[in-house]
Amino acid sequence: MSILRLPLFLFLLAFSALAGCAPTLRTSQLPPGFSVQPLAKIDAGSAWAVNGNGTVAAVHENQLNLVVAAPQPGIPVAPAPALVLAFSPKGDRLAAAFAEGAESSLCGYDTGGRLLAATKVPGRVTAIVWRSDAEILATSLSLKRLSIGCELSSFLVRWDLKGAAAQTMIFDVTVRPELAKLPETELYRTLNFALSPYGDEIAYTALKDPPLSPPYERVALRHLESGAEKVVTELPLFSGGPAYLPDGNHLLVGTAGTITRKLKLPSGNEVNAWTSPGDQIAVSPSGGYLLLDNRLYQGNQELFSLPRRAQGSFLPDGSGLVVADGGNLFLVSGLNDQPRPALPGDLDRILELRRLFMQGVISDAEYKGRLKTLSQP
Repeated sequence: MSILRLPLFLFLLAFSALAGCAPTLRTSQLPPGFSVQPLAKIDAGSAWAVNGNGTVAAVHENQLNLVVAAPQPGIPVAPAPALVLAFSPKGDRLAAAFAEGAESSLCGYDTGGRLLAATKVPGRVTAIVWRSDAEILATSLSLKRLSIGCELSSFLVRWDLKGAAAQTMIFDVTVRPELAKLPETELYRTLNFALSPYGDEIAYTALKDPPLSPPYERVALRHLESGAEKVVTELPLFSGGPAYLPDGNHLLVGTAGTITRKLKLPSGNEVNAWTSPGDQIAVSPSGGYLLLDNRLYQGNQELFSLPRRAQGSFLPDGSGLVVADGGNLFLVSGLNDQPRPALPGDLDRILELRRLFMQGVISDAEYKGRLKTLSQP
């Protein structure tokens, strides 16, 4: 049997075994059945991604590379570090963003490292995701220094890899001098987003600086086709998230170094919480596992902890967890996750209800009632 037919985590284990000596990931006591293997070298703190076939996209020695199989050398992709990276759902395309002065370059590549298309967007790209195999979504934040502070303009970018990207300003705020003095990297952290599993909306954060109260981050839902929005909650500055759970009806958010909260959508009511701060949040395909900062949870049970500054992402098939610690990527295997749940069979009717609710055509009570009717056999 060829290596490509092995389950993904076995492929990556074979990959790491061929890679030779490598550092060790320091963890607390692992439960029975869990193991850790080194995977690849990266620049500490840089962007990286792994697709469903085991291909690693990572920044190493200040350039973007694709590592398809060891011991073969990596495939050079771009002679610059990427800001963010994301593989398409099929895993055959890579989206990457690069800083270029006051703008960002958004690029699409195949898994051979060939540039398929590129476009420019205003400001600094802060997050990126594939809505489908043919459409990329990204957020970018443009900063304009003023005598009275700094203007922050948030953009939603939609790109089909054909021609220029569509750009919509979704938020604009001028912050006071106290906030304007923060490093740009800190201001960029205030804009993040996640795509709903339904594919019809995003949850995103935006900085608010009212004149008579402390600054905070607003979390809002935005319907992609209509542009309608609903505010979900308010958070302290520099909180983690948002991250959708696979059911599309719950959102995870951090609270600036205190706890991670699970919110019911669209109300924003808290239904669960974890003691991890939630600065970094990753959700497994089924939602059965959560990586909250450096702690891996199964439901509400903490399984083990990683180094304090480690970051992770679950493999698309749920067979493992890829962890970045310092200048190395590691594979943690032993997870028993389930596939991402399928969307409901009456998806079109549910999407229409969601659109009507977001636009304010139907009330919350009517929305819930119609959903309940659809869910009945």
